[in-house]
Amino acid sequence: MKKILENIALILGTILISFTFILTIIYNTLISTDWYERVYISRIPVALYCIYLIVLLILIANYPILKKINTKIVLSFSLILFILAGLYLVFNADPYLRNADQMWVWNAVKNINNGNYVDFEKGQYLNAHPLQLGLVTFERLIATFSENITFLYFLNLLFNIGSIILLWLISKIVYENTVVQNLTAIISVLFTPLLFNTLFVYGNVYGLTFLLGAVYTQLLSLNKKDKKRIIYGICTVTLAGMAYLVKPNFEIGIVAIAIVYFLAIFRKKHYIILALGVLLVIPTVNITLGKIYSYEVNKNISLSGGIPKLTYVVMGLGEDSNGRIGWYTGYNDRAFSDNNYNTDKAEKLAKKDLRIRIDYLKKHKTYTRRIFGLKLISTWTDSTYQSIWNGPLPTWGGKINTDIMRIIYVKNGESKLYKFIRYGSVLIVWTIFLFSIICTLLYLMGKMNIDENYLLYAVIFFIGGFIFHTFWETKSQYVYQYTASLIPVASVGLYKVMDFIWNRIESLRSK
Repeated sequence: MKKILENIALILGTILISFTFILTIIYNTLISTDWYERVYISRIPVALYCIYLIVLLILIANYPILKKINTKIVLSFSLILFILAGLYLVFNADPYLRNADQMWVWNAVKNINNGNYVDFEKGQYLNAHPLQLGLVTFERLIATFSENITFLYFLNLLFNIGSIILLWLISKIVYENTVVQNLTAIISVLFTPLLFNTLFVYGNVYGLTFLLGAVYTQLLSLNKKDKKRIIYGICTVTLAGMAYLVKPNFEIGIVAIAIVYFLAIFRKKHYIILALGVLLVIPTVNITLGKIYSYEVNKNISLSGGIPKLTYVVMGLGEDSNGRIGWYTGYNDRAFSDNNYNTDKAEKLAKKDLRIRIDYLKKHKTYTRRIFGLKLISTWTDSTYQSIWNGPLPTWGGKINTDIMRIIYVKNGESKLYKFIRYGSVLIVWTIFLFSIICTLLYLMGKMNIDENYLLYAVIFFIGGFIFHTFWETKSQYVYQYTASLIPVASVGLYKVMDFIWNRIESLRSK
């Protein structure tokens, strides 16, 4: 039964990853740098296919070198380059927060730390978005050390370094091999969202690091014995709770962790405790935050209040005048404010609008196929995952302090450097998707032995993210964590292809 369930998940995941890969080899999306966040979809330049083939051939040709170089040296050298690039961004970026969620959360942090609870009042930010209280709580702790925005950038850099190290450590459990670990280090450092999201002061960066930490300790808990298993299990639950605290969307990863534990029950029944423990962090965090702030603010605070979740589904199925499908339109905010900030009334409106929208989509099937296709393309084919867009754009009020920053954050990605980053990132994304597919297929065919727990986690996490953002409000910045989590899997797949080719070459030479 366990094997059947695993194979169903892996087959479904392979289909979805393959579909996403096909989208990325045909289309590329650019997001406008103005306030309208327009979506520009274009075809991949033909020359890029030739360039990718050349890059792969060069990489394969260097397989003997990758086998010989100590993996810690490769990781250290890669991290040094990453840190230097990151520090350049940190100390040359305009220390400001864009007039969006990241600024409103930070303003709430400073207000609450100063004893001002205006953000909880009717119609204010935390009244509308109580689920942000977890991030507010985490950033309140940070603010006790410093309220300097450059410090927040630097902290993001440290978290992103942590994510790279965790991916590398995970790869050692998945398939301990010098080439695999070297490839994981190189691909992780070249995956642009991990670098450019250094300037995105929001819960995504913190949450990904905490989630990867939870997955790493889960793998250890599944591979260790006795007391160590218990200790790592507790660490998994704690880190999963931290991931959810700073970014509730990471509940998809938490569910994936729980599923892996549930499947482990077939081997050891006591894993049911860890599976339930991981799932319980979600209501535990919500209830705890509600009680803490109800006491502090001296009024009833519930994380189930505010803007109804259903409004995000209505928004996720909608289309705006800029041709964006399922992206933010402000419908959620309007539904809440137009109903006098009453959650129940806003939810009734959302139910009504959702029924109308679904009826329309049912009657117009050609239109429905088109808009879902466009939504998936705009979500998954921005090779930078809006990580540069999240930075100090001049069109959003950011100041540019150096020539290099100016050509990176140029309007609508018109500079040669931006295009190099954009299309270079396409090659990295292709590598992650293509070789993740190969790795999963080899495992399904019984051609390879790897730690199936992480493979299952990464694939289930991707499935969850794909389905969620097919119907929920979307942006390409929301999905980079699903691609990043595939890096250790892709590294194994690429290693297997390189090893196969070189073994064939050696066998031909010996004849």
